[in-house]
Amino acid sequence: MSAPSPMKGKASLREVTKVQGAEPIQQPKKPRARRRTQAERTALSDARMFDAAMQLIVEQGTHATTLKSVGERAGYSRGLASSRFGSKDALFGQLVLHFNTSWTRELANKVGEQTGAQACLAALRAVEGFLASHTGYMKAMYILWFESISSHNDVRTHLAAYHQIYRSDVAHWVEEGIASGEIAETVDAQSYAFGFCSFIFGTIYQWLVAPESIDLAREFEAFRRSTRETFGIAP
Repeated sequence: MSAPSPMKGKASLREVTKVQGAEPIQQPKKPRARRRTQAERTALSDARMFDAAMQLIVEQGTHATTLKSVGERAGYSRGLASSRFGSKDALFGQLVLHFNTSWTRELANKVGEQTGAQACLAALRAVEGFLASHTGYMKAMYILWFESISSHNDVRTHLAAYHQIYRSDVAHWVEEGIASGEIAETVDAQSYAFGFCSFIFGTIYQWLVAPESIDLAREFEAFRRSTRETFGIAP
């Protein structure tokens, strides 16, 4: 049996944006009191265990975080996390998927139907806002991501696939801008996409290590200004 593709089930930001743009926003209806279905109870327990795992990762790192401690921190039996995920590596892999789904939806909401240079600039603003409102979340994920380099193969595989998607999305926006004449045709879409992702991940890493020495607002504004100059857009 061949191993499943790491790209399977992973939607790009552009795909999520198209789906959200095509679906009208429904006003929430007042829920009626009812018993949760089994699927809803499973989703709730998974969410609580993901939150518990992130708390424990921040407090003690991935190696000291166990399935037993995750289940207990989430308020369930010691064995629930083990029976649900099977292994710690599998739990961490699902945690990465859960996080990236939340991040992608947040970015898609901010980018909307914008294309080209405006999509790139909107994505930068969205990431900056996400960091301000999800600091603990980001810290847990960065610990998990960096510790996965030497272990946790599932996490590393998922993360590599997501990085490929992020670069592809940004390169596509640049190519759209070049085709429309908004972005200078001398811009290398692939190289810009690599620099874009390097700025985001590198900046977040430095900020989480020493938040008092990094002015996020200044750094993001500087990169947006550099992006406009690279693209040949007048200030």
